[in-house]
Amino acid sequence: MKAHSMLRTSLTLLIAVTMVSATVVGQDSAAEAFLKAGELQIQARLSAEQGDFPAAVRNIRSAAELTGDRQTAQRAGRMAGGGSSFADFTEILTLIQEQTSPPARWQLIDQEGGALSVSYQGVFIGSPAVLASLVPMNDNSGLMAAAEFARRANHNTDVCEPSELRLVSLPRLEAHVTALLEQGVSVPEDVWAVAGISRIEYLFVFPDSGDVVIGGPAGNWVRDNEDRRISVVNNRPTLHLDDLVTLTRTFSRDGSGFLMCTIDPKKDQVAALQDFVSKNRRSLTVQNAPAFTQELEQRLGLQNVWVRGVPQDSRVASVIVEADYRMKEIGVGRRQGPEGMKSYFDLLSRSEQRGSASMDALRWWMDVGYDAVQVAPNGQVFRLSGNAVRCLAEDQVVNAGGDRTGLGKATKANARFAELFTEHLPQLAEADPVFADLQNIFDLSMVSALTHSYGLAPKAGWVPTTFAADGSYRPGSVDVPTELMTAAHHHVYSGRHIVIQVAGGVRISAREILSDKDRTLEAPELTPQGIAASPIGQNAGRWWWDAAR
Repeated sequence: MKAHSMLRTSLTLLIAVTMVSATVVGQDSAAEAFLKAGELQIQARLSAEQGDFPAAVRNIRSAAELTGDRQTAQRAGRMAGGGSSFADFTEILTLIQEQTSPPARWQLIDQEGGALSVSYQGVFIGSPAVLASLVPMNDNSGLMAAAEFARRANHNTDVCEPSELRLVSLPRLEAHVTALLEQGVSVPEDVWAVAGISRIEYLFVFPDSGDVVIGGPAGNWVRDNEDRRISVVNNRPTLHLDDLVTLTRTFSRDGSGFLMCTIDPKKDQVAALQDFVSKNRRSLTVQNAPAFTQELEQRLGLQNVWVRGVPQDSRVASVIVEADYRMKEIGVGRRQGPEGMKSYFDLLSRSEQRGSASMDALRWWMDVGYDAVQVAPNGQVFRLSGNAVRCLAEDQVVNAGGDRTGLGKATKANARFAELFTEHLPQLAEADPVFADLQNIFDLSMVSALTHSYGLAPKAGWVPTTFAADGSYRPGSVDVPTELMTAAHHHVYSGRHIVIQVAGGVRISAREILSDKDRTLEAPELTPQGIAASPIGQNAGRWWWDAAR
């Protein structure tokens, strides 16, 4: 018997998060149906999160009809026929879990399906009443003391000076940008860099002065080769005005309320890959594994890049797509991570190294990861606690037609990679500005969700104009790819077991953590931070200042 006939091989197809099934084919009409179905499934998820389960079911049914999924359409049709009262509430939750992403784990609070608790995954579904109960109560105590603290505030006027806590008033920044646009003056560097803030730690609301304020470390910056503004204090990218405006619009009343990207293989190419592997598996040897891997890479070819919730040509879209792809490269061993970070190959157990006869899919995506949003008793100071971003994982199975079915769980190696990626993301951000940029986008998303979805802007009397969706400010256009080439890699274990990975998202729905009572914590110690940051006593024309420490 020849040596290569004794080899046991497996092919693992690594696929990014997808909000919908990969059903793209060559015809334009099918592609349009896919896009529309994806939007309907996203709307279904949002409707469910707002407690409107009948609307969620209707959207799922429409999406299934567009993609020819008759079984799902019939299931949803039976449920929709019951109106707002579902005979089996578990069935509707199962349908939403199967048809939307990421996988959810529901916990029923009552017997009528009116409210649900938050799962450990941070995915929230509940009635608007549950959401309303999480908005901090307004408490104006302490504002009288703010004036005294403001008199002792740091009155630094040099934006290039380092600061442990620099404050930027969003209404004042908007007014400043409005004046620049009206005068036909170019936006200066300090505005592009949002006063040099490189990480958001705090969000403040001051009703008396009409300010919504973000705060974090800041200092001077330089441009890198990618034209990013990099802080000389901590080597992190500064915030970017375009991102701030884009995300303000995303989480405003008329915005999408979420953003995501996915890098998806095309269904017909997945099916072709499956067919090629089944016909040629026995010819795979240690010697020809590199060529075999390259063949798989070419057969899967260009994958679709989908961006939802923000403009396709926005800087935000560019960052989340690039970060997603780099995460996949680290996962398959094509890009080196920091010390202690391991690829999926490094984490396989002996049994997993021996593989299986099936073609499986791994699903990794990045989601909101804060441990908690700490809230001062007066409801005017918020602190973001923990890693902004976390990586999640799920296993999928791939059938002969190229369809993927989520299993709602992850193997040990798959789950461990997600854990390690989350754990080492701070180190990744130190070494690679793309991941630090991603953290900033998550921070800005959380701040925008709090400000515009949770009533802080009205509390301060701020109604965005220039930064509104129909405002005069126009963020720059960035080239974001609509397709990316497949990246594949292989590894040989014990000289005979061959594992090949073919690498194909990012998702932000800030309401999930904001709606989690276990992760929205009252923190009495934050009140003094609000006092130190108070803009009372600051020149009304100043849009940034440094807090007293």
